[in-house]
Amino acid sequence: MFATIDEVSEIAGVSVDNATLLKAQAIIETASGRPEELVTDTTDLIWLKKATAYQCAYMEEDPTTVFEQMNLESVTQGENKMVIGDKPIWLAPLAQRAIGNLSWRRSRMIETEPFPYRKELWRQDMQTAWMRDRWWNW
Repeated sequence: MFATIDEVSEIAGVSVDNATLLKAQAIIETASGRPEELVTDTTDLIWLKKATAYQCAYMEEDPTTVFEQMNLESVTQGENKMVIGDKPIWLAPLAQRAIGNLSWRRSRMIETEPFPYRKELWRQDMQTAWMRDRWWNW
């Protein structure tokens, strides 16, 4: 388990039962893309504990409504138009934020050398001139 019932009470200020905690854990595992057995980094475990607590607070009133909600942004009755949303409404906003801090969800940066734009432009001009058979004008 990412979090215990006591930790959920301490972090989110809600008291939950074991069934709600298990449902929240399953949702967080699905949203994060990793089951509990594969997570070994302590920082990631802290973020997942917080995400589970936030999810429990989100599911506090009725734990089953998360599974029954429709992802609609708007409904128009005139022409029966329904717009489906792209936000995961089954996931608590704070849990979504905590999941974004996980090590495998962060963006990765590749360091490169500065690109010599002027040299590349000169090379492209030379290649264009050569292709047009005007290379002797340079």
